[in-house]
Amino acid sequence: MPRVSFYQIILAAVAIAFMYTGLVKFIRKEKKQTIIKLLATIFIWGSVLLFAIFPRLPHIVSRDLGFGENLNTLIFVGFVVVLMIIFKLLTIIERLERDISEIVRKEALKKLSNGTTE
Repeated sequence: MPRVSFYQIILAAVAIAFMYTGLVKFIRKEKKQTIIKLLATIFIWGSVLLFAIFPRLPHIVSRDLGFGENLNTLIFVGFVVVLMIIFKLLTIIERLERDISEIVRKEALKKLSNGTTE
């Protein structure tokens, strides 16, 4: 039986936690959790979980695609970091859009109640 490292356990736990959180947010129908974000979360963190459980898998895939052995880790880490940044930016943009819409609605209602139509 292959040895399981501490990092594999931590990475698998983090991946499961992120997938669980995304699923719970979707089930609760929170505003910022859409089906696209749920599927992307499950795909990304499912991949991380798969690579954590089967650490030789990225090497096999990379070798079969002709990338070699050393490039795997760099590509994988870069992929995870970039996607985490994209999700964070997406969340920030959605929050800003929601806040702007709320401000515009309040201003429109204020102008309507004052009788001005500027």
